[in-house]
Amino acid sequence: MKKHLIAASAATSMALAGLSQPAAAEIPITLNAGGGYWFFDRDLKGQDLDDTATPVVGAEWAFNDNWAAEVMFADDEADLDGGGDADVTTWQVGMLYYGGSYIGAPFRLRPYAAFGAGEIDVDADSYDSVETTVNGGLGVRWMLGRRVGVRLEARALYSLDESDTDILTTAGLNIYLGKVDPDPVVQEIGDEDGDGVPDDRDRCPGTAPGTRVDADGCPLPVAKVASVKLKVNFGFDSTEVQEQYFSDLSELADFLKRFSDLQVDVEGHTDSTGPADYNMGLSQRRAEAVVDVLVNQYGIERSRLEPKGYGETQPVASNDTKEGRAENRRVMATLEVEYEE
Repeated sequence: MKKHLIAASAATSMALAGLSQPAAAEIPITLNAGGGYWFFDRDLKGQDLDDTATPVVGAEWAFNDNWAAEVMFADDEADLDGGGDADVTTWQVGMLYYGGSYIGAPFRLRPYAAFGAGEIDVDADSYDSVETTVNGGLGVRWMLGRRVGVRLEARALYSLDESDTDILTTAGLNIYLGKVDPDPVVQEIGDEDGDGVPDDRDRCPGTAPGTRVDADGCPLPVAKVASVKLKVNFGFDSTEVQEQYFSDLSELADFLKRFSDLQVDVEGHTDSTGPADYNMGLSQRRAEAVVDVLVNQYGIERSRLEPKGYGETQPVASNDTKEGRAENRRVMATLEVEYEE
């Protein structure tokens, strides 16, 4: 009986040789070498062929990321249940369709479908059959690197001559000889002006150290604060706004016109002379008197001004002296706003 193990060993050696210098070829070929196991569905003149292991070698030629042509070869002896053995040899050609992306892409597990045709030769002492087959199967390849992977597969081989369907399962090593994209070169992108925005997207290079910048590296508007403070004092038991305070009221009005979205509380106060409830009303009237001036003489919208009387509850000086009581008879308004320019 002829033996073909030498051919299988030679093909395996050729595949392993590809490990040393795979880049030298730079052709889209993958060499496959491994082992398989037959599940036979046949008898030879009344003798069943026992299931058995076999070496398997093959090669693929990739057309693109998904399609490849394949040739596969397996050869070994199988025992007959009645005694003796038979040499089982098969070669198959066909196509593989891989899901996902090709080698070098992020998919490490690549399922595939296989289909094709070939021959199976069963040679025993009293039996020799060469049969035409068609095949189909499923498998998955796990890429261990950019050129090396392992493959698991189950394939059915249907004999057109004997109507037998044998199953061949395989596992093996794959060596890819084709061209792979080089690892991307990581370029360090500097930040010359030190503003935290890389130079490749800095639209305003050369900003001064410490400058606040936006996402494009351009200076942010500088925040500034504007403020105004109004204090109007009143005579005893009076709500009359004296003319000497009109310049301060004009300054407040200009501020309100500049920042047209501001609202302001106009706070009225008194000294402690007289009943507290009377003083509360007096403070409210004083605040309303200032609001009237801002509205009638300076054109400020009344809805932006809120008069509030606090009576004698918030003194700023002692009510025990004439001077202190004069300080407490007042209307106050304080505004502060942050803006950008």
